[in-house]
Amino acid sequence: VAGRQVVSTFVESPTFGGSSWLAHLSLISGVEVRDQYANASLMAQPRDTLVTTFEHAGYRTVALMPGLRQEWPEGAFYRFNVIYGRDQLGYRGPEFGWWGIPDQYALAKLDALERTGGARPPVFVVFPTSTTHAPFGPVPPYQPDWSRVLTPTAYSRSEAERAMSVAPDLTNLWPSYVRAMSYEYDSLAGYLREHQHDDMVMILIGDHQPPAAVSGRGASWDVPVHVITNRAHIIDALRARGFQLGLTPQRPSLGK
Repeated sequence: VAGRQVVSTFVESPTFGGSSWLAHLSLISGVEVRDQYANASLMAQPRDTLVTTFEHAGYRTVALMPGLRQEWPEGAFYRFNVIYGRDQLGYRGPEFGWWGIPDQYALAKLDALERTGGARPPVFVVFPTSTTHAPFGPVPPYQPDWSRVLTPTAYSRSEAERAMSVAPDLTNLWPSYVRAMSYEYDSLAGYLREHQHDDMVMILIGDHQPPAAVSGRGASWDVPVHVITNRAHIIDALRARGFQLGLTPQRPSLGK
């Protein structure tokens, strides 16, 4: 849409089936973190991160964290300009899944908080999605009319009840995982369509494989990465590093 292209690859996550914060810290710090001891040691160090790099370049840095229900002292390490947790996002609708707030709502609320009004600096956002957290449901309905997403009528009563009635089967999580991932891709694709003329770089990266109950015995620790942008020089640079055009990443992975 609007001249955008996508390139994809695999990278190896430092964790599997959980402990997602290890992957988040590894990505943002540039240091591989595979256990809680390394996590605590790194967070005790003052150092630049991906977040501060963007801040130094003039960006407003935002953590969009619908799954954040309590104090998060670790957030000080990253030095975001603002952290939007559950309370700041102000969701009042039906609660779906592990963290309650639909990711589509979080994206719409981000726009309302950070992407409206007049002149503003460019925004760098880190968004750990929450709808795809185990046990992967119930999954909210996708609302194609984004003007309704922040209203009390985002879903009809029957839509909400139908979605709530599809509870995860804890002995067979695969169908729930597929539903959650389908919702996630619908929401992200819808967001891109809503902003089809924006100069935007969207990076989608898996933090880790789902639990073995979904990914199967002997699954690799590789996770997909997709970069979507209308900036041809970024696409060309990533292709030169081994990324492939399209949404289907190819092995081997490009590294950690």
